Amino acid sequence: MSLADAIVAAGPIPPDTAPRATKKRYSELLSKHLAYELAAELREVGFDPVYPQPGGAGERTFQGGLGPKRVDVTHSDEQHGLLLAISVKSINFAPFGKNLKNRFADLCTEAVTLHMRFPYAVVCAFFAFPVTSSQDGSEGRRISTFVRATRLLATISGRSQHTDPAEKYENITMMLYEPMMCPTASPWLKLVDAETEEEVTVSDYFARLRKIYDQRNPHTRIADVD
Repeated sequence: MSLADAIVAAGPIPPDTAPRATKKRYSELLSKHLAYELAAELREVGFDPVYPQPGGAGERTFQGGLGPKRVDVTHSDEQHGLLLAISVKSINFAPFGKNLKNRFADLCTEAVTLHMRFPYAVVCAFFAFPVTSSQDGSEGRRISTFVRATRLLATISGRSQHTDPAEKYENITMMLYEPMMCPTASPWLKLVDAETEEEVTVSDYFARLRKIYDQRNPHTRIADVD
């Protein structure tokens, strides 16, 4: 299993001229399959339990500080409540900047809601864009939407202490991917840390999440259960 499998499972991407409902359905499918693959990779590096479960329960709802919040990928237990969360977002169709500010505001609200109730929780975001979002720069806009989104999200990434602002995330990672244009296409993707703008491998990404978690939870470190 891999993150590339999520791109395959989502199927060929509809054209920008497709009906809104068709594009919405594709975005939902991609986010769903990314959540399952992220959860699977977390289990591989030692997190247990992690939802969504293969062929079973999907996203879970937690009572946050501003009310109930559904979370795409979670690790929790009865003693501590929410321990790790990943919110999966994507913008898959041009114009890519149209909904960027709304998604930014949504992410801030999600982080506040979860951190108010679970200040020690490691709350992360995983934001996917197609490769064309990195190619839409112009004379009047010298940086692409993907770069602009990365730099915007960097302002709410890097929450290193449980006392840091609640609207910040412990980690935000961007995924740039080549959508499936036909059923036989080969998927391609790269991951970029929003805070540093550095490309990271998939294995490095999950190792980084585990390191952040272990630093926040010295008495229940994942490394201690290997």
